[in-house]
Amino acid sequence: MVARSFKLLITCLTLIAVSACSSSGANLPDPTALTAFKQQVQLVQHWSVPVGKGDYKSSSFMQPVLSEGAVFAASGQQLGSYNLDTGKANWTIDLAEQITAGIGQVDQQLFVVTQSGKLVAISSADGSELWRVNASSEALAAPQANSEIVVVQTVDGKVSSYSVVEGKFQWSYTANLPSLTLRGTSTPLVNESYTYAGFASGKLVALDNQTGSVVWQKSIGTAEGRSEIERLVDVDGKLTLVDDLLYVTSYQGSIAAIDALTGAVKWQQPVSSVSGTALVGDAVLVVDAQDTVLAYDRKGGHVLWQNEALKHRSLATPMVMANQILVVDAQGYAHVLQLSNGEFLGRQKMAIKGSRIGSKSYQDNIFLLSQDGRLTRLGLK
Repeated sequence: MVARSFKLLITCLTLIAVSACSSSGANLPDPTALTAFKQQVQLVQHWSVPVGKGDYKSSSFMQPVLSEGAVFAASGQQLGSYNLDTGKANWTIDLAEQITAGIGQVDQQLFVVTQSGKLVAISSADGSELWRVNASSEALAAPQANSEIVVVQTVDGKVSSYSVVEGKFQWSYTANLPSLTLRGTSTPLVNESYTYAGFASGKLVALDNQTGSVVWQKSIGTAEGRSEIERLVDVDGKLTLVDDLLYVTSYQGSIAAIDALTGAVKWQQPVSSVSGTALVGDAVLVVDAQDTVLAYDRKGGHVLWQNEALKHRSLATPMVMANQILVVDAQGYAHVLQLSNGEFLGRQKMAIKGSRIGSKSYQDNIFLLSQDGRLTRLGLK
């Protein structure tokens, strides 16, 4: 009975972003049925290529990055450089170990973390390994870098800084984590002065890049409720920084706009999300725990619109494409939403699998890296 209860708990935690657990089992709501609408735009797949073997069980968002006319992607044990126009590989390397976090990028360096906790720096020019060091533990979010340091956030609650040049350890900050957390971490955000990181405690912390000391910290979610599951307030997903305002979400917590220099809260609204934020124009985009797509006014924080037509379809983080919104569900449907009101503009079934999809916008196109290890370039017509 104890073993069965423990297995049920793990199942519930795995699915907690889109479901609730009952006393009799993990009861997932049926995905909302798709309804017809007038198609105004059509998605065009320019090319799609395999990158490694993928990993459906991964809790990571493997993000492609762009540099010097190429797109870089990592999946399974493989990291590669691909031509933007054709998808043809410029070079590929096999790290002989599963890559669990990546890709970070600065200048001509790429950064990934392997399953054994190795932080590896790779030349973007030819794929040669520049250096590798041991991180404190497993990482699930891409390393982030500026011109001097690369920062890794690991599942043991540590944020660690290393020299970009040779990987020399610089400093480490350790957060106090609750006994029960969601599987995942937020992706740290690094500029020239500060590193911003969110934690399973619901706190957002700004760290000085020279010393690792705390500049300020804020609670984005407050643990409430009797059970440990009810008290989950993890800050997971992507942080976004624009015009010295930092946008962040937490599970069973809120979305907040915070002054990046002082930590002062400019506005805050209740919402539960594990996917983080995306910005386009004056809108902050969020998918909540029930898969409602919401757009908040970037300056004032009020809801501009919400689209509930995709509830319980396990949506990926909203993406920006040709000044419109792209969301992909777990069944492989890509939905294009109008930025002004959230209404459907287009929909297409794609060979894209999994709800943890990495993306990178490029002009009017977008590159998607799905959990099965396919890198796809999409456009609109």
